[in-house]
Amino acid sequence: MTIFNKEEFLLIHHFRLPAIYTWGDKDREKREEIRRIALKDFPSGPFNFEWYGFRIKVRRREYIREIDLENIPKLIIDSFSGWQINRDRSEFPEAEIYRDDTMRWIRAIEIEGEFTQDEDETEVWIFGKRCKLMEVNH
Repeated sequence: MTIFNKEEFLLIHHFRLPAIYTWGDKDREKREEIRRIALKDFPSGPFNFEWYGFRIKVRRREYIREIDLENIPKLIIDSFSGWQINRDRSEFPEAEIYRDDTMRWIRAIEIEGEFTQDEDETEVWIFGKRCKLMEVNH
């Protein structure tokens, strides 16, 4: 179950990473790799949503090495932040979806993990909260 219902949210992009990246070491390189992979079939901006949210599903090969699930969203969310893209001097400025990773722009993060017999993988959905229509009184 997801909080991102079709009436309130629009799916902006969906992609898969053939790995699991956690925050803490070589972060710039990891963000660049996320951007590079995500840009395949990436929609063109500018994006005009009230705010954004992420659904992230991690599939981890059993018993290899423990990971901290909470360290995964940070790199993904930062990868699409204009502020971080500029700071990284990214090769992929077209990956910008929102200005920065503050609550003004990012208000929902769902993360799920499961063990699998297959290789590690991270699946990402990026949603935009539809803007409220302004009522006009006549």
